[in-house]
Amino acid sequence: MIEILADFIFFSVLGYLSEIVYTAYNGRKSGKALRGPWCPLYGIGALLILFITKYLKRNILIIYVVGVVFSSITEYLASVILELIFKTRWWDYKEKKHNINGRICLENSLLFGVLTLIIYYIFLPLKQKFISIINPIVYTVVVLILTTIMLIDALITIFEAIELKTRIDIVEKTKNKDKLINKLKKLKTTYSPKRLLSSFDFTNDEKTNILKKFYKIKTKHKKN
Repeated sequence: MIEILADFIFFSVLGYLSEIVYTAYNGRKSGKALRGPWCPLYGIGALLILFITKYLKRNILIIYVVGVVFSSITEYLASVILELIFKTRWWDYKEKKHNINGRICLENSLLFGVLTLIIYYIFLPLKQKFISIINPIVYTVVVLILTTIMLIDALITIFEAIELKTRIDIVEKTKNKDKLINKLKKLKTTYSPKRLLSSFDFTNDEKTNILKKFYKIKTKHKKN
């Protein structure tokens, strides 16, 4: 169990670092849900890939294809689930070539394949060496502490997401602009949705763009 948690945290952090590089290059917003330096979606995808590749032959092409396919499935399902809950797109790749419903795109999927090769051929051997030299008690304690911090971070993010959904519902139901502004001004909660609105593009979504305007958040992220 500790090993699974350690893998999840490591790949969540690796995903965060990958997102920093990718978004800086593409001029997109961070797409970062949690406050800490981790993106759980990458952790989930990596665990799935690690589980599947255990039963495959050590073939670079097979490993690459598995990474492309299952990472894409994970991202697509996450997009669908978030849209069902919030009635809005958290990311949209429609401007990218070879995309599927704007939820995934070929460029990202191919990069996920490269990350899978890095995981399989570089991380796994290094991981075994690291575990063999570190004190098991220290290793366990560090993993449990990081897991606890990540869980707290996730809970706070869930509360922020609930607040965001509340505001999206208000925008959807209130057609009068003055009434809408008054309703939004009267909402006083501990967890603000501003951080999530700032972190995601919510491309071409009228409801979230109205909220961004209300909170004075830029609707588009421009390259420097």
